[in-house]
Amino acid sequence: MLAKKYHPDANKNNPSAKRKFQQIREAYETLKDSEKRGKYDWEHSRGPEDVKYATGDAEGFRYAHRTHFSESFHKIFSEIFENETGNFATDIQVELSLSFSEAAEGCTKHMSLVSSVPCDVCHGRGHPLNAKTRICPTCEGVGRVTVPPFTTACHTCKGLGRIVKESCTTCKGLGVVEGMKKVTVQIPAGVDSGDTIRVPKAGNAGGRGIQPGNLYIKLKVAEDPIFAKDGADIYVDSNISFTQAILGGKIEVPTLSGKVQVKIPRGVQPGQVIVLRGKGLPMHGFLKDHGDQHVRFRITFPTTVNERQRAILEEFAKEEISRENTAGNWWQHILERVAGPKFILEFSLFMLILLLLGKIMG
Repeated sequence: MLAKKYHPDANKNNPSAKRKFQQIREAYETLKDSEKRGKYDWEHSRGPEDVKYATGDAEGFRYAHRTHFSESFHKIFSEIFENETGNFATDIQVELSLSFSEAAEGCTKHMSLVSSVPCDVCHGRGHPLNAKTRICPTCEGVGRVTVPPFTTACHTCKGLGRIVKESCTTCKGLGVVEGMKKVTVQIPAGVDSGDTIRVPKAGNAGGRGIQPGNLYIKLKVAEDPIFAKDGADIYVDSNISFTQAILGGKIEVPTLSGKVQVKIPRGVQPGQVIVLRGKGLPMHGFLKDHGDQHVRFRITFPTTVNERQRAILEEFAKEEISRENTAGNWWQHILERVAGPKFILEFSLFMLILLLLGKIMG
């Protein structure tokens, strides 16, 4: 991989490519030749005795072992080391549509995907099952190559430790073919459009020595004809008659867990809202684990009435007018009483009596 990247033919305008290519060849020869590698191990095992590192720690390798490697070898091995973590097959990204109730309550989905799958003929080996093998000369059958303190999968045998000359005729030695993969996914409750679920190692299968990729599922939640949502809260309209609005009563309202009875307040106004606590969508809160449901009242008025209903409504209207007139006349009578001369005389006498009582008591 590195030799191809830094080959002079591919870097004609880069004067340092030839030197880099030579360094890569030297590094590869050291890894490949057991005698050279043993000599290298012995020469560099006499470095600082107190140097410690964590396997897989690229930064520890980078800084703790500069005394073990020349600068050029250090850069080469660091690059190989970092590329080792990318030894994975490609990921798969798909979109999954959910109904409102599936997203709200959670569900299990069974998906079929077109992806790279292990070859059925060779069981992902890349060669016939009865093919003759020989021990890999690079890693001597171990499957990994070590140049202290660095260890990586052997690139000659792809980490298998053995070399096979024959290739599977079905997968052409890749160990994978294109096919259908079935995946079962658990959708948690309360997801929303745009959320992504990661399923580890459910992506494309890798060939020999390559780990499977991941599956990323982007969710799309359909709108619901009954419920509207705002975060974890949901909203629903409840249609009531104008007589229910005046007299009050009870009505069934749909919720995510089924229908419940809700009390209609007397004299409720159009658009007035009552809240059902904890009847909303699941949420990850400290004090609350569910949102609320908001019930909004919509008052429907009849477009036609029969003769009896008309007579009742007309009588109701007359009573309203009479009551308004009575209230108006009562208030007008009070105003006239206060403004009259008799009231002023009576009020003056009342105040004079209060003053006399005050002097006597004093």
